[in-house]
Amino acid sequence: MEWFERTKPYEADLIADLNQIVKIPSILDPNTQSDRTPFGVDMARALAKMEELAARDGFRYGRVDNMVTWIEYGPADAAETVAILTHIDIVPAGEGWLRDPFKPEILDGLYFGRGAADMKADLMSAYYAMKYLADHEITLTRKIRLIIGTDEENGWRDLPRYFEVEGEPTMGFSPDGAFPVVNGEKAFQTVQLRFANQTTGDYVLRRFIAGSRPNVVPGEARARVSVPNPAQVQNEFATYLAQYPFLSGQSEVRDQEVRLLLKGVQAHGAYPQDGENAGTYLANFLRRFAFNADAKTFLDFIGRVVHDDIGAENLGLRYHDDVMGDLTLNVGVMRFSQNGQGTILLNFRYPQGVNVQAVTTQVQRHLGDFAATVEVWPGGMEPHLVPETDELVGTLSLVYAKQTGMYMNLRTSNGGSYARLLKRGVAFGGQFPDVPVTSHQANESTPVANLTRSMAIFAESLLKLAK
Repeated sequence: MEWFERTKPYEADLIADLNQIVKIPSILDPNTQSDRTPFGVDMARALAKMEELAARDGFRYGRVDNMVTWIEYGPADAAETVAILTHIDIVPAGEGWLRDPFKPEILDGLYFGRGAADMKADLMSAYYAMKYLADHEITLTRKIRLIIGTDEENGWRDLPRYFEVEGEPTMGFSPDGAFPVVNGEKAFQTVQLRFANQTTGDYVLRRFIAGSRPNVVPGEARARVSVPNPAQVQNEFATYLAQYPFLSGQSEVRDQEVRLLLKGVQAHGAYPQDGENAGTYLANFLRRFAFNADAKTFLDFIGRVVHDDIGAENLGLRYHDDVMGDLTLNVGVMRFSQNGQGTILLNFRYPQGVNVQAVTTQVQRHLGDFAATVEVWPGGMEPHLVPETDELVGTLSLVYAKQTGMYMNLRTSNGGSYARLLKRGVAFGGQFPDVPVTSHQANESTPVANLTRSMAIFAESLLKLAK
């Protein structure tokens, strides 16, 4: 019997359990952080739900510092461990959803909900792959551990702590990428610009807000400006939007102050070409007016220097590596508040051959009149590459080729999965090549058929790696 035929009968139960996880808005919540809930109450609820499923299905499980839950199958005393590295945290829902992102639905063969693509569906497919092996009482030599983190979308404070307590697994994969095998991951690093917000004159930028996370392309931006002729700004804004069919927005006048809302296309910051950055477009529009002082340099930097420049060519950072590809830039967060403190967060993804010093040096050189300080955010990662000769890479590649009938070359990713934390770790699934990427976007979805399709690939892979 083919593997997909073996896993298909699990579909209804898999979806039922997935629904329980998607309904929990497991987003970092500073308001409910404590020692027992280090990333918020809903994150703890999500881990508890996975532990409830593990207890139901007879798995061994445990928790590390209330940050990570592990679920295990195979000989407890095995000397070697095959890890499945996952996370249950998600980014905020954002705007533009047609339905409630935390009330999952199936429409036209697609499963909708925040986390459907990144990465609750793949977490559940991996869990059910392990459940399949347990249900059939398959004997293994290596043990399998499903490791579930809660801080992947933010500071990666979870799995490093897990490795300190539990040790590093022998090898593993993270179903938080794409098929076939992603054996290389670019570096990712966020650079913060901090600056004063002084602005006077006839044109005053009262406030500018875009983005919430450095690793998300902002889908919405807002600004408040005081101007001599509000009607002129409104008319020019309408003309500007008409030039770009992928943008929308609205304007409102209150006491000589114009309030602007511009909507672009939200996307994962690892792939800024999939989105349309609302923040840089709004700055690009506003820079035509006679703002002065810090407002002028702020709008010029994000509206000209880094606007529509995902290759960071204007920063002197365009770079290509034949193995790992191009350097990319996402302008993830933009803040300006009159007479306050301003912030811009630039998220870079770069291949081997580039380092963080080169990035920060080039940013500093291209600030021009922008009196901003350049700081490196903690938590960045250097490039990661596992040789194609490794047993892990070969096994996963063959399983994918066998089950899909397609042998595909190894891939490098702009995204950062937990696999990079392992010396012998790769990303593997669950994004299939023929499926649009919806991670971090409104109306995030995954094909229902791919839930057990991924489960089948993971199950055979785990069997071969742990047998």
